[in-house]
Formats: sequence, C-alpha cells, structure tokens
Amino acid sequence: MTVSKNLDIKTDLLLNDEVINQYMDLITQRSPETVYTFNTFFYSALSNKGYEHVCRWTKKVDIFSKEKIFIPVHLEEENHWCLVYIDFLKKTIKYYDSLGGRNFSCLKQILRYLMLEHVNKKHVDFRPGGWCLVNDRDCPKQLNIWDCGVFVCMYAEYLSRNKPLNFSQKDMGRFRKQIYREIKQKKLFKECE
Repeated sequence: MTVSKNLDIKTDLLLNDEVINQYMDLITQRSPETVYTFNTFFYSALSNKGYEHVCRWTKKVDIFSKEKIFIPVHLEEENHWCLVYIDFLKKTIKYYDSLGGRNFSCLKQILRYLMLEHVNKKHVDFRPGGWCLVNDRDCPKQLNIWDCGVFVCMYAEYLSRNKPLNFSQKDMGRFRKQIYREIKQKKLFKECE
C-alpha cells in the first residue's frame, strides 16, 4: 500500500480508514506468525451483515494460530475509532476506547465471531468458558475530539510489543509524525518513539 498523495497525517485532524489500515498492516507484517490485524471494514461488515458476509475474509489465515488479533472499530454515529484486542494466550477480548466508552455488545459479537469461525474453519466447537470480556477503563484517554484514530494505532502498536500503555494526549502530535514516517517508509520503528 502507498500513502495517498493528498494525505497529510501531520495536519489532518482525523485519521481515516486508509491510514489506520496501512498502520495495522505494518503491525501484522512485523510479526506475521503471532499477530493479525483485521481491516477497518471488518467490524462494520460483521455487525451489519453477519458472519456469513465475513467468513471468507480469513480463508488464507488461521487466526487461531496467532497470539494477538487487533480489530479497529468505527462507531459511525459518533465518528469515533476504538480497538478490540483478542489475546489468545490470556483468553481475553478487550475493548479500548480513548473516550472511556464501554461496548459489551461489541465484545459479545467478537466472541460469537470466534465461535462461528472456529466451527467453520476447524470443524470443532470453540469453548468460550474461561474467556473474559473486558472494557479497559484504564487505557490512555484523549482530551479532544479528533485523536481517536491515533490512539487506536498506538494501542495496537504498544500491545503488539507487550509494552504498557504509558502514553497520553501530549504524545499525539509526535505519534502522528511517527505514523506518517512509518507508513511512508513501510516499516515500523524498533521502539515506539
């Protein structure tokens, strides 16, 4: 993928789906054996059209062989980005919202997706016992109305590296520049700057 010529992450207030998808792709490319990221259209397709509409999206990947899955979630009514993080090792599905929102229906829908996907691809029931659905209330919060996409990218970046989410609103300008440079170079930096 290439950075759109008319895209300037440094000055655009809202990160759009194109930027978020490119950044999520870089996270997957860095650790393809353990990490998988869905694109920004996955959750809306799943929630609006059902499992049958998205069941072929993973025909070339076994998501159950991964340790971590990231799903950007766009809340259309609020024009707001959030992140779902599936941790197969800890059996958790977490929802990260930089405005502090909770979304149990989203978490339940992702768990149902895993159950249907497991039966479809593995031909064995997925046992949801022991899985925790968590709205993460302690994640870094935004103090404006336009940085949600940057927060989503950084949640995924830090979690993919097993780093604590120890950033804040004051880091967003620097992170926007980092995202721009990393997409342009088609490679993530070794450490979050």
